[in-house]
Amino acid sequence: MRLFLAACVFSLSLATGCASAAPARAGRGETLPVMTGGETRDLILYTPEPARAPVPLVLVFHGGGGGAEWMAGKSQTLTRTLTEAGYAVAYMNGSSRRGGDNLRTWNAAHCCAYAQRRNIDETAYADAAIEALDRRLGIDRARIFLTGHSNGAMLSYRLAGAMKVTPRGIAPVSGAIFADQPDVPARTSIFMYHAQDDEVLSYDGNPDDKAERWRTQPHLGFVKAEAKLAEMKACGAPTRASSVPGMTATTRNCAGGSVLVATTSSTGGHEWLARPQADYQIEDAILLFFNSQK
Repeated sequence: MRLFLAACVFSLSLATGCASAAPARAGRGETLPVMTGGETRDLILYTPEPARAPVPLVLVFHGGGGGAEWMAGKSQTLTRTLTEAGYAVAYMNGSSRRGGDNLRTWNAAHCCAYAQRRNIDETAYADAAIEALDRRLGIDRARIFLTGHSNGAMLSYRLAGAMKVTPRGIAPVSGAIFADQPDVPARTSIFMYHAQDDEVLSYDGNPDDKAERWRTQPHLGFVKAEAKLAEMKACGAPTRASSVPGMTATTRNCAGGSVLVATTSSTGGHEWLARPQADYQIEDAILLFFNSQK
Protein backbone atom coordinates (compact mmCIF):
# COMPACT_ATOMS: atom_id res chain seq x y z
CA MET A 1 0.00 0.00 0.00
CA ARG A 2 2.78 2.45 0.88
CA LEU A 3 4.49 1.78 -2.46
CA PHE A 4 1.22 2.36 -4.28
CA LEU A 5 0.56 5.65 -2.51
CA ALA A 6 4.09 6.88 -3.12
CA ALA A 7 3.87 5.90 -6.79
CA CYS A 8 0.72 7.99 -7.11
CA VAL A 9 2.69 11.05 -6.05
CA PHE A 10 4.49 10.89 -9.38
CA SER A 11 2.12 9.18 -11.78
CA LEU A 12 -1.09 10.98 -10.82
CA SER A 13 0.57 14.37 -10.96
CA LEU A 14 1.38 13.65 -14.60
CA ALA A 15 -2.16 12.62 -15.48
CA THR A 16 -4.29 15.20 -17.24
CA GLY A 17 -7.18 14.61 -14.88
CA CYS A 18 -4.94 15.36 -11.91
CA ALA A 19 -3.41 18.56 -13.20
CA SER A 20 -4.35 21.77 -11.45
CA ALA A 21 -7.02 24.00 -12.90
CA ALA A 22 -6.03 27.39 -14.25
CA PRO A 23 -4.15 29.24 -11.51
CA ALA A 24 -6.37 31.27 -9.22
CA ARG A 25 -5.28 33.85 -6.71
CA ALA A 26 -5.19 32.53 -3.17
CA GLY A 27 -7.21 34.37 -0.54
CA ARG A 28 -5.63 37.15 1.45
CA GLY A 29 -3.20 35.89 4.05
CA GLU A 30 -3.17 36.88 7.70
CA THR A 31 0.08 38.09 9.27
CA LEU A 32 0.54 36.33 12.59
CA PRO A 33 3.17 37.48 15.14
CA VAL A 34 5.40 34.82 16.70
CA MET A 35 7.34 35.43 19.91
CA THR A 36 10.67 33.60 20.01
CA GLY A 37 13.92 34.30 21.84
CA GLY A 38 12.61 37.56 23.23
CA GLU A 39 11.88 38.86 19.74
CA THR A 40 8.79 39.07 17.58
CA ARG A 41 8.96 37.35 14.22
CA ASP A 42 5.99 36.71 11.98
CA LEU A 43 4.47 34.45 9.34
CA ILE A 44 1.69 34.69 6.78
CA LEU A 45 -1.20 32.29 7.37
CA TYR A 46 -3.76 30.98 4.91
CA THR A 47 -6.58 28.93 6.40
CA PRO A 48 -8.96 26.46 4.78
CA GLU A 49 -12.62 27.43 4.73
CA PRO A 50 -14.22 26.12 6.73
CA ALA A 51 -11.34 25.30 9.09
CA ARG A 52 -12.29 22.18 11.01
CA ALA A 53 -10.07 21.47 14.01
CA PRO A 54 -7.80 19.68 14.24
CA VAL A 55 -6.33 21.22 11.09
CA PRO A 56 -3.34 19.68 9.26
CA LEU A 57 -0.57 22.23 8.81
CA VAL A 58 2.07 22.96 6.18
CA LEU A 59 5.01 25.23 7.01
CA VAL A 60 6.60 26.76 3.88
CA PHE A 61 10.18 28.12 3.98
CA HIS A 62 11.25 30.55 1.25
CA GLY A 63 14.60 30.40 -0.51
CA GLY A 64 17.58 32.54 0.42
CA GLY A 65 17.05 36.18 -0.51
CA GLY A 66 13.27 35.88 -0.42
CA GLY A 67 10.70 36.43 2.30
CA ALA A 68 7.31 35.18 3.44
CA GLU A 69 5.34 37.69 1.38
CA TRP A 70 7.42 37.04 -1.74
CA MET A 71 7.07 33.27 -1.30
CA ALA A 72 3.32 33.48 -0.81
CA GLY A 73 3.05 35.54 -3.98
CA LYS A 74 5.02 32.92 -5.94
CA SER A 75 2.98 30.06 -4.47
CA GLN A 76 -0.64 31.00 -5.07
CA THR A 77 -1.47 27.74 -6.83
CA LEU A 78 0.18 25.76 -4.03
CA THR A 79 -1.77 27.72 -1.41
CA ARG A 80 -5.05 27.18 -3.24
CA THR A 81 -4.31 23.48 -3.78
CA LEU A 82 -3.53 22.88 -0.11
CA THR A 83 -6.23 25.04 1.48
CA GLU A 84 -8.92 23.53 -0.74
CA ALA A 85 -7.78 20.13 0.56
CA GLY A 86 -8.20 21.30 4.17
CA TYR A 87 -4.62 22.28 5.08
CA ALA A 88 -3.58 25.46 6.85
CA VAL A 89 -0.54 26.96 5.10
CA ALA A 90 1.97 29.13 6.95
CA TYR A 91 4.63 31.03 5.00
CA MET A 92 7.55 31.41 7.37
CA ASN A 93 9.83 34.45 7.42
CA GLY A 94 13.62 34.26 7.60
CA SER A 95 16.00 36.87 9.00
CA SER A 96 17.65 39.87 7.37
CA ARG A 97 20.29 42.36 8.48
CA ARG A 98 18.26 45.14 6.89
CA GLY A 99 14.89 43.98 8.20
CA GLY A 100 13.07 44.40 4.88
CA ASP A 101 10.45 42.12 3.39
CA ASN A 102 13.01 40.26 1.29
CA LEU A 103 16.74 39.44 1.31
CA ARG A 104 16.00 37.03 4.15
CA THR A 105 17.84 33.78 4.81
CA TRP A 106 17.71 30.74 7.08
CA ASN A 107 20.30 29.20 9.35
CA ALA A 108 20.62 25.72 7.87
CA ALA A 109 23.91 25.06 9.73
CA HIS A 110 26.22 25.57 6.73
CA CYS A 111 24.16 28.14 4.81
CA CYS A 112 23.14 30.90 4.39
CA ALA A 113 24.43 34.45 4.86
CA TYR A 114 23.04 36.61 7.70
CA ALA A 115 20.96 33.94 9.47
CA GLN A 116 23.81 31.44 9.41
CA ARG A 117 26.41 33.97 10.55
CA ARG A 118 24.20 35.08 13.43
CA ASN A 119 23.34 31.48 14.33
CA ILE A 120 19.61 32.26 14.36
CA ASP A 121 17.62 29.63 16.27
CA GLU A 122 15.24 28.45 13.56
CA THR A 123 14.06 25.48 15.62
CA ALA A 124 12.77 27.80 18.34
CA TYR A 125 10.97 29.87 15.70
CA ALA A 126 9.34 26.80 14.14
CA ASP A 127 8.28 25.47 17.55
CA ALA A 128 6.86 28.86 18.57
CA ALA A 129 5.04 29.16 15.25
CA ILE A 130 3.33 25.81 15.75
CA GLU A 131 2.21 26.85 19.24
CA ALA A 132 0.85 30.16 17.93
CA LEU A 133 -0.94 28.42 15.08
CA ASP A 134 -2.36 25.82 17.44
CA ARG A 135 -3.84 28.56 19.62
CA ARG A 136 -5.24 30.24 16.51
CA LEU A 137 -6.68 27.19 14.72
CA GLY A 138 -6.29 23.96 16.66
CA ILE A 139 -3.57 22.09 14.76
CA ASP A 140 -3.47 18.35 14.06
CA ARG A 141 -0.05 17.67 15.57
CA ALA A 142 0.08 14.25 13.93
CA ARG A 143 -0.13 15.87 10.49
CA ILE A 144 2.40 18.68 10.37
CA PHE A 145 4.40 18.98 7.13
CA LEU A 146 7.36 21.08 5.98
CA THR A 147 8.28 22.21 2.50
CA GLY A 148 10.68 24.80 1.18
CA HIS A 149 12.90 25.93 -1.64
CA SER A 150 16.71 26.07 -1.79
CA ASN A 151 17.92 27.47 1.57
CA GLY A 152 14.41 26.81 2.91
CA ALA A 153 14.58 23.23 1.67
CA MET A 154 17.92 22.82 3.47
CA LEU A 155 16.21 24.01 6.64
CA SER A 156 13.34 21.54 6.18
CA TYR A 157 15.84 18.68 6.27
CA ARG A 158 17.51 20.08 9.41
CA LEU A 159 14.29 20.83 11.29
CA ALA A 160 12.76 17.39 10.80
CA GLY A 161 14.55 15.87 13.77
CA ALA A 162 14.97 19.03 15.84
CA MET A 163 11.42 20.29 16.36
CA LYS A 164 9.38 19.46 19.44
CA VAL A 165 6.66 18.03 17.21
CA THR A 166 7.78 15.37 14.74
CA PRO A 167 6.64 16.31 11.23
CA ARG A 168 4.74 13.63 9.35
CA GLY A 169 6.51 14.54 6.15
CA ILE A 170 8.87 16.99 4.46
CA ALA A 171 8.98 18.03 0.80
CA PRO A 172 12.25 19.87 0.04
CA VAL A 173 12.44 21.36 -3.48
CA SER A 174 15.86 22.12 -5.00
CA GLY A 175 17.52 21.83 -1.61
CA ALA A 176 20.43 19.88 -0.18
CA ILE A 177 21.83 18.17 2.88
CA PHE A 178 25.36 18.25 4.25
CA ALA A 179 27.62 15.48 5.52
CA ASP A 180 26.51 16.12 9.11
CA GLN A 181 22.78 15.89 8.36
CA PRO A 182 20.97 15.08 11.64
CA ASP A 183 18.77 12.01 11.86
CA VAL A 184 15.34 12.31 10.29
CA PRO A 185 12.73 10.65 12.55
CA ALA A 186 11.53 7.21 11.53
CA ARG A 187 7.96 8.45 11.22
CA THR A 188 8.84 11.35 8.91
CA SER A 189 8.41 10.63 5.20
CA ILE A 190 10.43 12.53 2.59
CA PHE A 191 9.55 13.77 -0.90
CA MET A 192 12.70 15.25 -2.45
CA TYR A 193 12.87 16.96 -5.85
CA HIS A 194 15.80 18.39 -7.83
CA ALA A 195 16.43 19.35 -11.45
CA GLN A 196 19.62 18.10 -13.04
CA ASP A 197 20.26 21.44 -14.78
CA ASP A 198 20.21 23.43 -11.53
CA GLU A 199 23.18 25.83 -11.75
CA VAL A 200 22.59 27.51 -8.38
CA LEU A 201 22.55 24.55 -6.00
CA SER A 202 24.03 21.85 -8.18
CA TYR A 203 22.38 18.47 -8.62
CA ASP A 204 25.72 16.63 -8.48
CA GLY A 205 27.19 18.53 -5.51
CA ASN A 206 29.62 20.60 -7.58
CA PRO A 207 31.33 22.90 -5.03
CA ASP A 208 31.79 25.63 -7.65
CA ASP A 209 28.10 26.27 -8.29
CA LYS A 210 26.48 29.69 -7.85
CA ALA A 211 25.60 29.01 -4.19
CA GLU A 212 29.25 28.36 -3.28
CA ARG A 213 29.75 31.83 -1.79
CA TRP A 214 26.89 31.31 0.68
CA ARG A 215 27.95 27.89 2.00
CA THR A 216 30.58 27.10 4.59
CA GLN A 217 31.02 23.54 3.28
CA PRO A 218 30.00 21.61 0.14
CA HIS A 219 26.59 19.99 -0.02
CA LEU A 220 25.94 16.40 -1.00
CA GLY A 221 24.73 15.76 -4.53
CA PHE A 222 21.17 14.51 -4.95
CA VAL A 223 22.08 10.85 -5.48
CA LYS A 224 24.41 10.80 -2.46
CA ALA A 225 21.83 12.64 -0.38
CA GLU A 226 19.15 10.10 -1.25
CA ALA A 227 21.51 7.23 -0.36
CA LYS A 228 22.44 8.85 2.98
CA LEU A 229 18.81 9.45 3.89
CA ALA A 230 17.86 5.92 2.85
CA GLU A 231 20.55 4.46 5.09
CA MET A 232 19.62 6.78 7.95
CA LYS A 233 15.95 5.81 7.73
CA ALA A 234 16.57 2.09 7.15
CA CYS A 235 14.82 2.12 3.78
CA GLY A 236 14.50 -0.76 1.38
CA ALA A 237 15.65 -0.90 -2.23
CA PRO A 238 14.23 1.75 -4.55
CA THR A 239 11.36 0.90 -6.85
CA ARG A 240 10.77 3.02 -9.91
CA ALA A 241 7.33 4.53 -9.54
CA SER A 242 7.24 5.87 -13.07
CA SER A 243 9.50 7.30 -15.69
CA VAL A 244 8.65 9.63 -18.57
CA PRO A 245 11.03 11.46 -20.89
CA GLY A 246 13.06 13.85 -18.81
CA MET A 247 11.74 12.74 -15.41
CA THR A 248 12.31 9.84 -13.03
CA ALA A 249 10.81 9.01 -9.64
CA THR A 250 11.71 6.24 -7.24
CA THR A 251 10.22 5.28 -3.91
CA ARG A 252 11.52 3.32 -0.95
CA ASN A 253 9.63 1.89 2.00
CA CYS A 254 11.41 2.79 5.23
CA ALA A 255 11.31 1.86 8.88
CA GLY A 256 8.56 3.38 11.00
CA GLY A 257 6.00 3.30 8.20
CA SER A 258 7.58 6.17 6.27
CA VAL A 259 8.58 6.47 2.62
CA LEU A 260 11.38 8.18 0.72
CA VAL A 261 10.32 9.50 -2.69
CA ALA A 262 13.05 10.93 -4.95
CA THR A 263 12.02 12.79 -8.11
CA THR A 264 14.43 14.23 -10.66
CA SER A 265 13.94 16.13 -13.89
CA SER A 266 16.38 16.96 -16.66
CA THR A 267 15.09 20.54 -16.82
CA GLY A 268 13.60 23.06 -14.44
CA GLY A 269 16.75 24.73 -13.14
CA HIS A 270 16.58 26.22 -9.65
CA GLU A 271 13.06 27.57 -10.05
CA TRP A 272 10.54 27.14 -7.23
CA LEU A 273 7.59 25.05 -8.45
CA ALA A 274 9.05 24.71 -11.94
CA ARG A 275 7.19 23.00 -14.79
CA PRO A 276 9.74 20.43 -16.04
CA GLN A 277 6.95 18.73 -18.00
CA ALA A 278 3.83 20.42 -19.36
CA ASP A 279 1.49 18.10 -17.44
CA TYR A 280 3.56 17.76 -14.28
CA GLN A 281 2.44 19.92 -11.38
CA ILE A 282 4.75 19.88 -8.36
CA GLU A 283 1.89 21.36 -6.33
CA ASP A 284 -0.23 18.28 -7.05
CA ALA A 285 2.69 15.96 -6.32
CA ILE A 286 3.23 17.61 -2.93
CA LEU A 287 -0.49 17.42 -2.08
CA LEU A 288 -0.68 13.75 -3.06
CA PHE A 289 2.39 13.03 -0.97
CA PHE A 290 0.97 14.82 2.08
CA ASN A 291 -2.43 13.15 1.65
CA SER A 292 -0.79 9.72 1.55
CA GLN A 293 0.80 10.25 4.97
CA LYS A 294 -1.93 9.36 7.45
